[in-house]
Amino acid sequence: MNKIWLDVTSILGWSRPAVGIIRVEAECAKFALGHLDSRVEFCRFDQREGYVRVDPSEVRQTLDRIGRSHQPDQQTSVSLPIASVAPGSSSTVRLATFVRSVLQWLPQIMRSPLHRYLAERREAARAAANGLRELRRAVRAWRKPLAHMTQLTSSPVVKELGLPFSRGDVYVSLGLDWDQKNQTYIAEKKYSENFKTLLCCYDVIPVKYPHLCVGDVSAKFARYFADIAWCADEIVCISECSRRDLLALLRELGAPTPPTTVIRLGSDLPKADPEDVRSATKDAAGDRFILFVSTIERRKNHETLYRAYTRLLDQGETNLPKLVFVGMPGWGVTDFLADLRFDVRVARLIQVLTNVSDNDLMWLYENALFTAFPSIYEGWGLAVAESLANGKFCLASKAASIPEVGGDLIEYLDPWDVPKWAERLKWYFDHPEELNRIEELIRTQYVAPTWEDTAKTVLGRAEALLDQQRREMHSGVDAIMPTTEIGRYEEPAPKSAAAIR
Repeated sequence: MNKIWLDVTSILGWSRPAVGIIRVEAECAKFALGHLDSRVEFCRFDQREGYVRVDPSEVRQTLDRIGRSHQPDQQTSVSLPIASVAPGSSSTVRLATFVRSVLQWLPQIMRSPLHRYLAERREAARAAANGLRELRRAVRAWRKPLAHMTQLTSSPVVKELGLPFSRGDVYVSLGLDWDQKNQTYIAEKKYSENFKTLLCCYDVIPVKYPHLCVGDVSAKFARYFADIAWCADEIVCISECSRRDLLALLRELGAPTPPTTVIRLGSDLPKADPEDVRSATKDAAGDRFILFVSTIERRKNHETLYRAYTRLLDQGETNLPKLVFVGMPGWGVTDFLADLRFDVRVARLIQVLTNVSDNDLMWLYENALFTAFPSIYEGWGLAVAESLANGKFCLASKAASIPEVGGDLIEYLDPWDVPKWAERLKWYFDHPEELNRIEELIRTQYVAPTWEDTAKTVLGRAEALLDQQRREMHSGVDAIMPTTEIGRYEEPAPKSAAAIR
């Protein structure tokens, strides 16, 4: 019987609470374990070994570990489990995992300050690691130029890599593929072994807005999206906005445009158990607060809320609720975090919580006055959906896919309009009766998509590909390798589209 192979490379190497892309992969794996035992196998990709089967028991252990994950920060203090590293993980991932493992053995009085210090310098550490990697490559090329040129001009050696898929199977990958997988290998093997592939597009932000991402990623991601277009028999997109962006990009690159399906991400999480909420989380939030859940990075635009709050303070407002940011520090926010730390006006008013457990997060949603989401661009906007799923109003950016999430139940603002954000925040602070009215509308009108529904849709598309494959095999149709060479990408000439040669 032909199988669906679900790639779990990303969750195997993850050691923090599941968020975003990790949650999608984790929830689909969870559903497959509970409902599709006989039809689904699991695999991971190793740069040295290729694709390797993963036993379901290892997937269950990984899901349990992620569900329990919680690391120490300035608000909370628990032991840090030693994280496992998926074979083939990058040196940056291995180094980060090693550092987290070491931190757990330090005394608590040293652990929390050191964790904060390193988190604030994550961008610098990543840049340094990338620089050392490039320096090592340059030294090797300098010492052995002919060998280096042979490496550059010859085709990748992929024949030795493993592949457990059989003819007629379907391969599904939903993870951090641009860092962890080899799309060229998959494309070549797909046509030689005759299996189908289902891949995912979360967003094309690194190509559309590269200035909002770390490093020079535009060319890398353009190549990645072109490669998955050659690999995929179908691509699932997490919003209509992401789908439009992807198809426009593929047309610009001259790449194929495989069939696409829009899925809705789940927003259901277990209700909070008040007895298990950490006292440090409750103390940080206080009795009256608004909430912004997101990685702290430039694109998420925390600075608009910070400036809106300081604007209200400068206007003489004295009874503002706390503003609670929940999320790990990302790139490009070192100066912003320094502003929060040294601006005495907001010293006790703006709180940053990192590594928050699902239970604590649900408590924060349930007890917030409302939520805010001023992001500059999103592939979906999961925090908006989670806010609505918990019956809470959200004051949100009107950019990209966010209106797809909130519909008519929330208010949208220009993400850059600080005076307007200050005005509307103050209005809702002063009109709790309006918040109560909107919350009642949300409770009666909003139907929260579940993660089970998301997994059913994704794996349902995989089963549809299985059926298609059976029909093609029955009729004697085999996949035809495209004449275009996969994996080669050329930068666009001035005023022209990029090309796949």
